[in-house]
Amino acid sequence: MDVENNVCVMFIGDTGSGKSSLGNLYLKDTIFDTSQKPCACTLVPKQQTKLVNGMERIVIDTEGFDDGDHITEEQIQRLAQYLKSFPIGINAIGIVIQAQLLRLTKGVKDVVKFIYDAFGDVILSHLCVFWTFCSKEFPDRDIKEKEYKPMLEKYLQSISGAKTVPNIPFYYVNTQTPDVEFCVQSMTLFHGWAVSRQKFSSSEIKDATFGYSTEEEKEERVKVDTFTEGKITYEKYIDRARLKIIPNGNKNDFHYTDWETVKEYNEKIEEVTEETQNNVLSGYVNENGNKYEIRHDLVREVKFNFKTNERKEGNWSIKNENKILVGETKTHEELTEKSWIEITEGGYNQIAASFKRIVKINPDGDASFGEYEEIPGTRRVHFVKNEPVVIKKKSGGLLNSLIGYAVGKFLL
Repeated sequence: MDVENNVCVMFIGDTGSGKSSLGNLYLKDTIFDTSQKPCACTLVPKQQTKLVNGMERIVIDTEGFDDGDHITEEQIQRLAQYLKSFPIGINAIGIVIQAQLLRLTKGVKDVVKFIYDAFGDVILSHLCVFWTFCSKEFPDRDIKEKEYKPMLEKYLQSISGAKTVPNIPFYYVNTQTPDVEFCVQSMTLFHGWAVSRQKFSSSEIKDATFGYSTEEEKEERVKVDTFTEGKITYEKYIDRARLKIIPNGNKNDFHYTDWETVKEYNEKIEEVTEETQNNVLSGYVNENGNKYEIRHDLVREVKFNFKTNERKEGNWSIKNENKILVGETKTHEELTEKSWIEITEGGYNQIAASFKRIVKINPDGDASFGEYEEIPGTRRVHFVKNEPVVIKKKSGGLLNSLIGYAVGKFLL
């Protein structure tokens, strides 16, 4: 057998996944026994060879897992013995899964774990996935890439302890319609990928003891974030768990799976509220003779810490200002009558007139007075003519009396 001109692939998967039919499809011949019944056609690992386009293709078909007919550990031990005696080396391992399945079954997980324990990290770059019973539209390729592939990568990381794993190619086939375009394309891509893989020697398989035990580790109240929604600040906590995976053969060679969140919850740490006081009297102001009351609506920020029960109050600030008229300056006219005498030639005028003045009383009750002004058209004048007085000289007493009488009458 020309080792340089052959490619060897091994298919693993559950019973009914289509491993044997896939082997025939790759060999382009009906060599492996197949069945439409939900029972295992391959009961022990076996290989078939076919020369295709000048290259020898070798397919190792394995037992179906989870078929209920065999104990999984016995199946894996048979596979281990088979691989130890296989001299050629393997290019690729295809995990065969029905397209409608959404998870890795325990059987597939166990054999992948066994293969990893047996060959180590080298196996990670030799794995691919075949989805069987596909059509052109089913399954949704994007969903498989975005949801299933991370699930598989996470499992490989958990068993290997690697931070990252190589990209795992996905291929989509239907062995009942092998000539459709998507099926031909997948098989062509797979063959090119398998040939590009450097063989790893299966005969150098380590004595990997099948199986492992697990111990669950839990952590509660792990703070992962602080965030604010509206006026409330929260701390985000999670309870999480992980598995400690302990191989049965070497209990010191344990590793951990990634932490998985079991529960998440938020706790308030601070709330910011507004405290208000409305219609607070702040003072008075006089404008244009009117008196106004100044009232304010006040607001301040209040922070409450739920951990310490501490309340912090900010400074008051004015939210709204209201100016209310509480008093007006009142104005009225005050009237009065005045009379006086003006001396004129030949006598005198007796004058009388009406006067007015403006009186203002401010909102505080204080009065201010304007000057009196004569009201036009109200003046009344009475002229009094001087009358001659005859003085007869008699006694001094009589003369003085007459003079006094005359002067007094003039002054009136």
